Amino acid sequence: MRDASLRKMLIMGGATLLAAFSAVAQEHKWAGRTLDDLESTVHERLAALPYHGVFDTLEFEVQGKTVTLSGQVIKDSVKQNAERAVERLNGVEGVINHIEVLPSSRRDDALRLSVYRAIYQNPPTVGYGADGIPSIHIIVKNGFVSLEGVVNSEADRGMVHTRALNVTAHVTDNLRVARAE
Repeated sequence: MRDASLRKMLIMGGATLLAAFSAVAQEHKWAGRTLDDLESTVHERLAALPYHGVFDTLEFEVQGKTVTLSGQVIKDSVKQNAERAVERLNGVEGVINHIEVLPSSRRDDALRLSVYRAIYQNPPTVGYGADGIPSIHIIVKNGFVSLEGVVNSEADRGMVHTRALNVTAHVTDNLRVARAE
């Protein structure tokens, strides 16, 4: 039963491969700065990882020729694949992997799906998942929800937060509002 639920989550998250490169361009705009070639390549590799999806968040920092990875994922394979993908890049001499693998929990899995449905299956926020790579990531650890990613407006941010609060009282809102250009 747990494998079936996890498989469903992975399928939803697996859709990230469909639009990885278009999301890369959007994220660069949202970051508010131009990425150098190495940063851009690291970002592209992380965005295209298999099984990296809506229930994971990956971040990186480049210092010289060392890349530090951080974030939270539901599968250890995503953590390992992220490190392998980055360490193989030209110009990278070292990778520090601080990605946390979230503890396995049926309760957390059920909460992930409930929050996902509340956010992504109701207009107008359903559009945030339309590109194949959802811009709102749902991180659940020990019954606590953290919303990560980017929305288009403060109104959307409030709506997403409220929808998550309708599922659980334990919500941290780390959503950013995209700059209008």
